[in-house]
Amino acid sequence: MRKRIYKEVDRLEDWKNGILNRDIPDEIGKVKHLHMSGQTEEKFETWKNEWDEIVGGILPDIEEKLFDIEDFAAKNRFNKAKQQLELTDKRLTSIEEQIKTLLEDVHGLVQSEEQNRSEIDVVRVAYKELCSAITKKRGSLGPGLVAFDKDVDKVNQLLEQFDQATADGSYLSAREFLVEAQELIARVETLLDEYPKLLVQVETKIPAEIKEIRDGMVEMEKAGYQLEPFSLLSRIEVMEQELVKIKEALVVLDCDGVEDQLLDLSNRLEQLYDTLEYEVESKQYVQSKLVELANQVEENQEKVEQLASETVDVQKSYFVSKEQLNAQKQIKEQAHDLTNQLFVLSDAADHQKQTYTSIREMVDLWQNDMNKLAGEIESEKETLFALREDELKAKETIQSLKQIILETHRTIKKSNIPGLPEHALLQLESAEEALMRATEQLSEIPLELGRVTVLVQEAESIVKKNQESVFHLVEQADLAELVIQYGNRFRSRSQEVANGLLEAELRFRQYEYEEALECALQAVEKYEPNVLEIVKGYMPV
Repeated sequence: MRKRIYKEVDRLEDWKNGILNRDIPDEIGKVKHLHMSGQTEEKFETWKNEWDEIVGGILPDIEEKLFDIEDFAAKNRFNKAKQQLELTDKRLTSIEEQIKTLLEDVHGLVQSEEQNRSEIDVVRVAYKELCSAITKKRGSLGPGLVAFDKDVDKVNQLLEQFDQATADGSYLSAREFLVEAQELIARVETLLDEYPKLLVQVETKIPAEIKEIRDGMVEMEKAGYQLEPFSLLSRIEVMEQELVKIKEALVVLDCDGVEDQLLDLSNRLEQLYDTLEYEVESKQYVQSKLVELANQVEENQEKVEQLASETVDVQKSYFVSKEQLNAQKQIKEQAHDLTNQLFVLSDAADHQKQTYTSIREMVDLWQNDMNKLAGEIESEKETLFALREDELKAKETIQSLKQIILETHRTIKKSNIPGLPEHALLQLESAEEALMRATEQLSEIPLELGRVTVLVQEAESIVKKNQESVFHLVEQADLAELVIQYGNRFRSRSQEVANGLLEAELRFRQYEYEEALECALQAVEKYEPNVLEIVKGYMPV
């Protein structure tokens, strides 16, 4: 513990000596090259006194503390020694921070003097050029000229304050005056370029646009346009009030955001132009469109009457659902409503009861409703046509099913099989009955196509399944007969073969063709494993 404490004392001693040996006086001495008066002289004395206090008072005191710490360690008073080590470390750290601040202040003063010396000529030239530029543009600065002159006077005042502060040795204060003058010159130079453009918009361009809109409104109202619903006058008055505030801001050169405000005003004025132009365009649109709509009403009325007539004709032969008749009733009512609505639109346009923009919107909505109604009429016509089309399709399907039944009977007759098993006869009978039910339903008047469609689909399913079943049965019978015939050559070789073929013949005569084929195959495959493939080769494709 004692060794560690001694080691820490050595470190702090080295640190103290390092501070003591630094060339701080030389750094402070750089200030002597400046004009030693006023602020510079005061700061020099302050920094010199701070350093003297560190060297002559604080560091010697730290030296004594380090001796005390070694004494505490020698007497095994380690806790006391450690506490003093921590306090000494903090004092040295504080001295480092104090020296750092001192040097930054010294360097700041010296640099301020150097920067002031190097920049003052540039600023003076910029000031002269600014004065010249304002003199040339005085005629375009309007109400802002007084504010520009005040800013120029302010720059001149700052330069005079700079000269006085420099003469007094107050380089930091002089620096502040010079920087403020630089910033003010830059701001005025920017304003000098932008201000005339903003002033032209505020005093000439935008007021001219507002006047043009007002004049246009007067002419349109004389022509009978209803512009009051657009609230154009109140919107213009709001913009004029905003323009007054912008002018007031420009007088004191408060130009921040003015360009955006003027752009917003221009956009809003453009919207007013668009509103008036669209109103004029809407009048032409409405006047031409109303003629077209009147023709559409006549055409639509003819289509509604034609639909009603076709429905009456269809009802003579077909069953038309209640829902479909209600739909046609609604179509007729909608056609009547649209006709009345068109009268209202025409009256509003003829007597200029509202804006043409709003009438145009109503016309477009009316057109959409009319298009929708026309689509519904076409849909109903297609539904009526579909009734007849479905009837023809049902008749074609029934005719095709009858042909399938005939083909099935021919297949049975040509096969020369002994007969059909009971389940096949029942299935064939069921197919013929289903076809008969569909045929009878199709002959009823009025024709209920929904019921017809169900029965035809049912008959189609049963007839086709029956056809497949009969074809399969005949095929099994033919195969059974061929296998029995082929197996006769092996009958004498084995009593088992003879018995199997006998069983197959018995089942064949009982119309059990699949069982007969199975028995014959079991009897013959012992001597001819590929007998089924062989006899299939004898069958016609």
